[in-house]
Amino acid sequence: MTIRPYNPPHPGELIQRTYIDPFDGVSIASVARELGVDKSTFNRLVNCKADISPEIAVRLSAVLGRTAESWLALQDHYDLWKARKSVDTEKLHRLQYEVA
Repeated sequence: MTIRPYNPPHPGELIQRTYIDPFDGVSIASVARELGVDKSTFNRLVNCKADISPEIAVRLSAVLGRTAESWLALQDHYDLWKARKSVDTEKLHRLQYEVA
């Protein structure tokens, strides 16, 4: 049985709630500086306007922890959830393969 996440958060939302909001002195600007990216770039991610790329995943892993793969998996889960909500599969049918 496959368990599918229900309405997973955008990874930027998770970053904001877990790595920024709970800590005094940690801001979008300070994390962006540590990541070596523009504040606007990181701000778009945290505000769910941009996705985690492989490059950002590597940077997040080095600065915030977790593996780069786990950061990309969070993005994949979110993207797949959105796709399942928006793609109409009603008229699609599984191909039936027969051995010749």
